[in-house]
Parts: sequence; C-alpha cells; structure tokens
Amino acid sequence: MMKNPFEYTGANNIPQGDVMDYFIDDNNFSRLIQSTKNVFLIGERGSGKTITLLYSSFKIQYGIAVRDKTPIPYDKIGIHITCKESLFDKGEYLLLNDEYKRLIFNEHFLVGTLLHAIADTLGEIPEIVCASKEIEDKLFSDIEYLWDVKLNHSTKHFFEAISQYADREIKKSQQIINSISSDGFYENAMSFATTIIPFLEISRQIQILSSTHYMLMIDDAQDLNKYHMMILNSWIAYRDHSLFSFKIATIQLPNPIRYTSSQGSIIEGHDYITINLEQPYQNQKTDFYKLSEKIIKRRLEKIGLSVSVTDFFPASPSFTRDIESFKEKAREEAIVKYGKENTKSVNDYVYKYHRAMYFRNRGNTANKPPYSGFETIIDISTGIVRNMLEPCFWMYDSAINENKGVIKAINPTIQNNVIIERSEFLWKQLMQGLDCIVPDCSKQQGTYISNLFEQLMILFAKRLKSAISEPCAIVFSISQIDIYPDKYKEIQELLEIARRAQYVYMRVGNAKEKGKKEIYYVPNRMLFPNFGLDPHGQFARVSLKVSDIYNAAYNKTAFPFDPKDDTAVMIDNQLKLF
Repeated sequence: MMKNPFEYTGANNIPQGDVMDYFIDDNNFSRLIQSTKNVFLIGERGSGKTITLLYSSFKIQYGIAVRDKTPIPYDKIGIHITCKESLFDKGEYLLLNDEYKRLIFNEHFLVGTLLHAIADTLGEIPEIVCASKEIEDKLFSDIEYLWDVKLNHSTKHFFEAISQYADREIKKSQQIINSISSDGFYENAMSFATTIIPFLEISRQIQILSSTHYMLMIDDAQDLNKYHMMILNSWIAYRDHSLFSFKIATIQLPNPIRYTSSQGSIIEGHDYITINLEQPYQNQKTDFYKLSEKIIKRRLEKIGLSVSVTDFFPASPSFTRDIESFKEKAREEAIVKYGKENTKSVNDYVYKYHRAMYFRNRGNTANKPPYSGFETIIDISTGIVRNMLEPCFWMYDSAINENKGVIKAINPTIQNNVIIERSEFLWKQLMQGLDCIVPDCSKQQGTYISNLFEQLMILFAKRLKSAISEPCAIVFSISQIDIYPDKYKEIQELLEIARRAQYVYMRVGNAKEKGKKEIYYVPNRMLFPNFGLDPHGQFARVSLKVSDIYNAAYNKTAFPFDPKDDTAVMIDNQLKLF
C-alpha cells in the first residue's frame, strides 16, 4: 500500500528515525535550544514544540551522530520529559493543609520524574554504561552516602538502579500520603538541590561526561499545577548554568506563573529567553510559509517525488485568473483615487481590497469559491504545522482513491472538497457542543461558544463585503474590559475552552498605546470556508467591546456594524503575528 507522506502522528509517538528524517532544523532555534540558556518555547498544540525538543534530545542527537558517522555530542545531553504522563495528574498534594508541605511534596514528585528521565537516557548509552567496575562502584558509593540510601546493586548498571530508586520513592510517597491523615507528610522528600544536582555532579566522574551540560527539557508545561511551576521557576532562577539548563515548552498563557516558591520571580532576558513558534503565515515571505514548504518538500522526497510544493498543490485556474483580474480592477480604482504617481497608496489599496472585491462580487447566492493552492493551505493552517499537514493527508488520501498510480499533483477540485469537508466538520463539532470534547465545559458553555463563533463569522462576512477600510481583518481584541469585569471573566472562560479545542488561538502583541501589550484572538481559519469567507486575512484586527461579545455569546445578538465607523486598525508590522 502506498504510504501517505502527510500522515501526522503526535510527536511523542513518532519513531526515532522519523524525527531524524522529518524535522526541519532551524539553526536559530537549534542554537538556542542547545545552548546553556534557560528557554521558554511558546506555541499552540501542533506548532512543533514537542518535535523541536525531541530533536535536541540526546537520544535523537546520538542516533544522528551514529547515522552520519560524526562524533557523539557528549558536551550537551538533552533529557526530554513530558508533563502529560499520569504522574502530573496526581492530586495527593491536596491532602496536605500546609502550603509549605504542598511545595515540598510537589517538588518530590517533580524531582523523581526528572531523576528517572535522566537515568533512563544515560542508561541507554553503551559508552556510558560500560564504564569500569571501579568507576561504577565509586558512583554507587558516592550516591548512597550523599542520599543516605541503599541502592540495588544487582541491576544491569548504575543508572538502572537510579531509575528503580526514583520509581520506588514516588510510589512509596503516594502510598504514605494516601494512607494517613490529610495533614500527613513524607519526611524524606527529594529536592532538586539535594538529589538532582549531586547526581549530575557525581555522574561527571564518567570520563565522557566530565564536562557535560544537561538540558532538562520539560514538555507540555501548561499541564503542571501552580506548585510545580513555582518550583520549576525556582530552579530556573539558579545562577550557575554550567551544569544544567531548562528548556520549557508551553502554550501561550494569558497570565503565566513567573514567581518562585520563595516568592521571588524570574525575569525574561535575565533568567530566561523566549522562542515563539507562532510564526507569521500570510505570504510567501513569511517564516511559516518557508518552513511549511520545507516540511512538505522533505515528505514528498521521501516517496521519491521531486516537485515544487506549489506545483504539487496547484491553485484553481479560475480562482487565480479571477484574483488577478480583481487586482487590476483595484489598481484602476486606486489610480483614480490617489493618482498613478502615488505608488505606495495604490499598492496598499490593491493589497487591502482586491480579495474583498472578489468575494463581494460573487454575491450572496453564489457557490463557495474554489479553495485550493498551497497558499490557501497555509492560510487555513492558522500558522500551526499540524493544521497544515492534516488537510494535506486527506487530500493525498482522496487522490489515491481516484488515481491508483503515482500521485504527482493534487487536483484543485480534490483540495477544495477536502477543505470544505474539514471546515464543515469543525462547525458540526462546534454545533454539537464543545462539552463533548473539552473537560469541564458545560452544555450551556458549548452553546454560548457556538453562538459567539457564528456571530463572528457573520461580522467578518459583513466587513468583507463592505467598503470598510480593513475589510479582511479577521482577528479581534477585546475592549472595555475594566467597565465589565464580570462579563469579561465569563468571556475569558469561553475563549479558554475554545482555545483548548483549537477553535481560537491567542497571541500577545503590542497595543495601540506605546509600551503596552494586548491579547489578540485568532479564530481557526479552517472555520471560514464553510461560510464562503476568505481565510487569507490581513495584518489588522477588530476591537470588540466586552458587552457586544457577551451579547453575541449569551443572547445570539449580532455584533453592531457600521461601515462608516471602522474600529479595525493595522497591527504593528514589526509584530507580524497574524
């Protein structure tokens, strides 16, 4: 059976060989991830956080070195730890009434997980586990003395004994705290300072690890509880980065926890740096467009196809022809309005209005426009790699069903059918209620979210088909927050549920007022084709009042719209987030 090159599996489940083959190495990101700096890697689900960390993990880097016959990179050892494991769902700490004890207990669990992951990684490296018996005996002796414990010497090697110890301590602590009063406390709790640091330092007695820097890569950190985050921040605040550093992957949060367990705080630029994977995606010059092009080209090459991405996903000839026609019409209007010599104003007018003119000209009764072409696939992805690959998978699958031979290109009709089907699926899921797929979402909240997105599409349709200054603005921010704090809180809850279901994405950028930041909301652009709308958008956002958003969600009331009173503003081009 012909393999679908666009098959996407969660990065944690991708075979090691596929990570090595499919990951597109970005030198800037890689240099920062594999540096001694503490790094926060920000991105929505599917944006590439996990595979970026996995690629920098020692297991993958070791495999690459063996494959390419290059020196093993023992100077940097990356340890990948996912927070989606059941360990982090444990709520035993809630049995403790004392805040201080909760912190200690959570650190114990976190340290146990780190210790196990480090030992497992080192234990899989033949050059390390084959150290002399003299060295291994010394490792056992030093650790047992410092930790005041007795390890299992009958294991295959020292690191297996450490893994066993970590597992035993975690299990023992769970049993103890669940079997005694709610004020119980595990007295022998592990800490980072007394467990992890000594372990890493003692491991340097192995010659090839004598100058190793450990990159502790915490994935899906948004799933950590507040105590875990406070503890992790305390470790990040550690001043000496020669032995270890942290690489933290998380989604963008409106109010991320940056304070420590000692009530201090970590500061960007001083204690850590940030890498944002939420890249611009609206034209051929953007980083996301270029990244996607490389990803798809690499996957096509794996099945023996050497073809450009735009040729493999051709746009509908009629759409291309019509768009070019409306560019000329917009240019003619602009020349009349601004004069032929005012090149900038003319070009700006063409950019803002030619696509809106195309959609406006189709009329309300016209069929949906033909959604096809690689640029359209980029548009509907909303800057998320997984969203880009998923429709490609279904397009290729449909092409196989229609053509049993080699697939050299995806017919625009197939592309359009898949895009419409995926858009309809999202709306069907939304109408059924997000309470079916998002935990802690009530049936009522599911209805309110459905109402809100329906009204947003109606608003965007009105804007697109009007002569408003920013007709293609399909990003929104929220205003008058201070006037309606209670309503804003409810709206935040709805948008957070929608974000978890990936119906909306949150970005943070510069506000209109200098020096201030503002949260922007980007609806999943796969929602737009079902309404026959343009998913392309522009670098602009619409400011929506709290009261209007509330009425749209709770009362299914249309957003106020006056073409003469445009509240949309251009987003700072320096941000290029949308």
